Formats: sequence, C-alpha cells, structure tokens
Amino acid sequence: MKIKDILATIRRLAPEANQSSWDNSGVQVAGTSRDAAKVAVCLEPTPEMVGRCLSWGAGVVLTHHPLYMKPRALSREGLFLDVVRLMVGSGAWLYAAHTSLDTRPGGPAFWLGRELGLTGTRLLEVEHGRAPVEASFFCGKPVGRDTANVWANNAHIHSVSQSNAGEVRIVCDEDGWPEVARCVEFSLGSRPVFYLRGLTAPVAEVGFGEVGSLPEPMAFTAFAARLAGLTGLKGFTAAGPRPEVVSTVAYCGGSGASMADAAADAGADVLVTGDLKYHPAVEARTCVVDVGHFVLEEEMMRRFAEELSGVLAAEVAFFAGKDPLWRYEAE
Repeated sequence: MKIKDILATIRRLAPEANQSSWDNSGVQVAGTSRDAAKVAVCLEPTPEMVGRCLSWGAGVVLTHHPLYMKPRALSREGLFLDVVRLMVGSGAWLYAAHTSLDTRPGGPAFWLGRELGLTGTRLLEVEHGRAPVEASFFCGKPVGRDTANVWANNAHIHSVSQSNAGEVRIVCDEDGWPEVARCVEFSLGSRPVFYLRGLTAPVAEVGFGEVGSLPEPMAFTAFAARLAGLTGLKGFTAAGPRPEVVSTVAYCGGSGASMADAAADAGADVLVTGDLKYHPAVEARTCVVDVGHFVLEEEMMRRFAEELSGVLAAEVAFFAGKDPLWRYEAE
C-alpha cells in the first residue's frame, strides 16, 4: 500500500488540525520507502519498541506519544538518537497520533465512556471550536439524488441543497474542504467555480476527556470493581472525598489530573485519569482515581489498531507495551 495513502487514512482518523498548539502530532521521521505492506501500532516510541516493530517488517510505525515535542539536534547519545538511527537505517516512517487522536470525537480515546455506558456525555475540556464553511457553485443541470447522496455520505459534509436557479450549496467542515472539492469534481467530471464563505454556526467542538451519567447509580465499591475489570488493575491510587454512590463519571486518558476542578464543576462523583500529584490531591474537590498514564492510552492504541486494520489494505498489528512505572514491595 502506498505510504501516502496510509498517512492520509491516519490523518483522516486523527486530524492533525485538532492537535494542541504545544503538540507534535504527525510525521516524526520521514522514511525513504514509498510503499508498506505492514503497519505497526504502539504507544511509546522507545528503541526497544521501535526495534520490535521494524523486526516484524513494519514500513510505518504509528505511535501515540511523539518522539519529540521540539526540534532536537542529533548530537547526543540517548533514546531520541537511537530511535532516529533505527528508523533512518530501515527506510520506514515514524508517525505520532497524539492529541490529534485524543481529541477525535467518538474516537478510541473515549473507549472507557462507551464501556461504562455513559449517557448525556460532554467534553471535559474543549480544545477547539470550529464552524463549518459553505461552498456554492452553479450547476447547469439538476444534481441527481444518487450524486447528492454520495456527497452527503462524505463524513465532512453536513448538508447539500440546490436552488431552482441551479445554485448548489454544500455545508462542510473547513478542514475537510479539499477532500469535498475533489469529491464534487469527480462526480461532475469537471471542477466548477467555487465560492466559499465561513459560517458562525453550528460550532463543532473537539477536546479532551468526557463526563457523563452511568446507566444506573453504583456503590463506589461496585464501580471500583467494574473499573478494575476494564483496566486489568488490582488496585489504584485515589484522592479527594470518597463517594458512597457513583452516578456521574468523568475520565481522561494519560495526564488528566489537572482536570480535577473541571470534573468537580461538571458534577462528577469520580474522575478517572493518570499522573495525579500531591498538592492537587490535597486540593481535590471530587474523587480522583489514578489508574496511571499507561493503562487507558495503551487500550486506546490497541483499539485504534483494530480500526485501522479494517480500513487499510496493509497488514496492521498492535505491539503491546509495558508500564514504565513499577512497584517495589519489601520482603
């Protein structure tokens, strides 16, 4: 499968435009290969993990965490240089879907909410809010229903209409406009003269984490047991007031403990996340359950690999990682 088609699919499912301003989602190391038969998916771009993926024959290594946040010189020994050496020597491509994947509406980052059956969900922290654009053009003949349905089935298109005078109006996502324009051109057999204007509503929001209601309230002990079953953990650290009953749950994969106040303001009885620190724990106004940075995001990438395997012509494999944090128990 062509590398450009693999990257285009990843970008469609984890739009780079949705990433945070501080992030570096996208190509980390540009390879020399133009085709790939295998795509490896994992959480962390460590030398050990990248080596495993390349030994399997991956032409593209897709990670969640970027190899770097800011440009770095190739002048110091260490993890960064080791990974670059592996990738450059192989000719394969290294790509990171970080906050571009975290913020995809309904994407694999929201797997815990689906497993818990949360209803009435809303974002815990909004990163971007974008209004769509309206594209209009003249078509000398009526647009057939079949053609209109093809356009309407495009994920970026919100509506299609045509006036009696022949003016066609398409409302679509701004970042999806190039794809929509190609779709229209292909359907009509020629490229019409488009007129674009920005709209003020409706605004599509993307962001981190989610808060919603459980199907039925649960005792905290029952909720903790359910969470343990979903994460595979035998226990976890918690802070803040322990509720007797859990009705409203907030969660955010990775480092989301900073959202404790947002979760409390949203009425959450529990926030499930990772990277809880001492002073925020002291000040927690709602129960914060720290399952670790690794657990929720590892499962997210496993599910993303499953999704990709259903849409890519290349073979896709998930490479399980290992939580870098470990517990020492004195004998």
